[in-house]
Amino acid sequence: MNKIFCSALTAVVAGAMLTGCAMPWEKGADDDVAPGGYSYTADSNSEQKQAYRWLIEPTINADNIISFDGSQVDPNNEKNTAYANYSVIRQNGKYGIIDYSGNMVVPAEYDDYYTCWCGEVTLFNIINEKNDEYEYCSIDSSNQVVYYAAEHHDSSPKYYWNSNEEKIYVKDADEEQGEEYTGKKAVVVCEADVKKSDNGFYDISPVSEPLYGLAKKDKLILDMQYTDFYAPAYKGAGLTCIAFENDEGKWGYVGSDGKTIIDFKCDGDMSAYCGKVIDDEMAVHPYLFTDDYLPVSIDSSYGYYDIDGNCIVKPGEFDQARPAHNGKAWVMKSGKWGVIAFGDAPVEEDSSEEETTTTTTTTSYITTTTTSKTTTTTSVSTETKKATETTPSLTQPSETTEVSTNTETATETVTEPVTETDPPAPEPEPEPTPEQ
Repeated sequence: MNKIFCSALTAVVAGAMLTGCAMPWEKGADDDVAPGGYSYTADSNSEQKQAYRWLIEPTINADNIISFDGSQVDPNNEKNTAYANYSVIRQNGKYGIIDYSGNMVVPAEYDDYYTCWCGEVTLFNIINEKNDEYEYCSIDSSNQVVYYAAEHHDSSPKYYWNSNEEKIYVKDADEEQGEEYTGKKAVVVCEADVKKSDNGFYDISPVSEPLYGLAKKDKLILDMQYTDFYAPAYKGAGLTCIAFENDEGKWGYVGSDGKTIIDFKCDGDMSAYCGKVIDDEMAVHPYLFTDDYLPVSIDSSYGYYDIDGNCIVKPGEFDQARPAHNGKAWVMKSGKWGVIAFGDAPVEEDSSEEETTTTTTTTSYITTTTTSKTTTTTSVSTETKKATETTPSLTQPSETTEVSTNTETATETVTEPVTETDPPAPEPEPEPTPEQ
């Protein structure tokens, strides 16, 4: 399902600078864990028992539900697990946040979204594009809804192959020059021209229409033959895998030793898009493994494979399928969305009665001033209040429920909590005893 991009390019770039998140061309891979035991043995057309159960039957209406595989999150500096605990929902062209119990945590009222290497998922609206003013909404590290965007520094690496010298070079996202890569991990490399500068570092220029391969210790494990790739930006590929695209437009999965996990027969997925901040809206790539499960698209139908390359849910079972987190995954079947569980993922109690904590932030104004290297942010977040609310569930479509969340513009001050507890009803007066 194609994603409609509602925000202007300048808005998203400004959001990127504000958060310091990785840009689309900063996709790298590194690994010091050999993926032992990888083998592709299953045929997607074979008869087999389905390895899932429904937690939420497919009853939810939505244009799209977007979950993130976390491959672009830095595990050493992860500050937020929102990418794993929540998904972005698109309804009527707007974006909100939904949890795996079907609760609308943030109503679909925002123009676009992006994810950050720190794990944060952020929604935003444009208030005044000319003045670079935006309205943000995200979930912070304590699972509270907040109306500002976090600011972080990004240093994701990208690796390059100099065929003349047969050497690997690396350049961080926030650096203009690179250096020789002396690590022992297998990395995805891009063809590039490399020249040594007078300061001892290297000027690196990717060739036009580059090809990609896999290299380790200045040796190619996989030749420079692939037109695109999708790999972990920070963590080692031994914990997941690397996806390469061949010249026929089909994707396959390999381990850090170069051995094939899943053959080159998979399709990319527009819904794997992570938002402009760390992804390219024109690129179509697949997902990577999470929880040892991988959603795959083959001939426009979806199923799941496990980390050993075995097909556990045959393609064709679902209209759409998303990455699994904590053993749960959003899928579409017969045009409606639901949640499935793998393995021993617990079945949660009725989420319609579940209480969540929302933060109401008193904010007077937010202004961002951005340049190519720096971002100056004036954010007047003067007061934070907590409120407890009962979050409505989307799994009961027959009931109409309003989501009570404060999404005031940045120039207005929120002074009341989201909800208040009603006072207890008075005890009824006793009826008079009739006279005898």
